[in-house]
Amino acid sequence: MKEKFKPNIDERPVMIVIGVLTFYLLVEFFAVYLFFLHRINLAAMLIATVIFTLIYLPRFLILYKLKTKDKIQIIDDFIVINNVGVALSDIIDFRVETEKPQVVFFINNKMIVFHQARFYLKLQNGTTTFTVIGSEKTKLLEEFLRCIT
Repeated sequence: MKEKFKPNIDERPVMIVIGVLTFYLLVEFFAVYLFFLHRINLAAMLIATVIFTLIYLPRFLILYKLKTKDKIQIIDDFIVINNVGVALSDIIDFRVETEKPQVVFFINNKMIVFHQARFYLKLQNGTTTFTVIGSEKTKLLEEFLRCIT
């Protein structure tokens, strides 16, 4: 019975952005609404806005990470990281640091999560690092790199 009520996991960046912004705007507009109804004064509204913004700051950091994520493509014999090509034959070894998934919010029995992993590629002429967002992308890239090394 517990398996029936277990939430599905969704990692779409669009859902994360829409959910974070929607909830933040709902709470902030509620404080403004109470101010216009003369239920709270201006100072209380501003204090509530600042406190909720500080509490919600980690969610905004997730949005910033989504905006500044690395662009990774695999083209023929190269892996392109932020428009810089690395030959697959140059990769000697790799390492992955996976962070715990962060639950952003729940909607319709779906858990919207943010999952991030950092890849370290040991090359013949140095080391390069990049960040991958999404558990499925992380698993696929890890399997791919394991096959070529």
